[in-house]
Amino acid sequence: MLQRDYFIRLIEEFNAAVSRFLVKKEDDLKRDKELKDLYRQYVGEYDDLRNLSVGDLLKYAGEQWKEDERTDRIGMLAELLYAEASCKGQPLRQMLQEKAYCLFDYVEAHDSTFSIERRQKMDAMRRELGEILPLAH
Repeated sequence: MLQRDYFIRLIEEFNAAVSRFLVKKEDDLKRDKELKDLYRQYVGEYDDLRNLSVGDLLKYAGEQWKEDERTDRIGMLAELLYAEASCKGQPLRQMLQEKAYCLFDYVEAHDSTFSIERRQKMDAMRRELGEILPLAH
């Protein structure tokens, strides 16, 4: 019970940290460093996770994260990819959005919590990326 409460607080802290990241207007080098720190603090090493394919990310999640935290951590990773995409240009933006969308879609299918915010992000990515993305569940 205490471990779950701790993890819930960690998720809340993560959401606040990502929100702060998104509103800050800093130079690209400082933003990149801050983003890497967010990856490291909440989900794992930036270079490892950011560059994996979606399939490899899900495999990593199955091997590295506890079952009762896995879907939430995948959601956190999707949020980080989505946040990074918001401050990058094409074609990197598209690649990050596609990964974020697929991970959000995974969370949507495996999480018991309905999230309007997650659905809105998925809809926005689908509109921006056009027919590349599948329809949400």
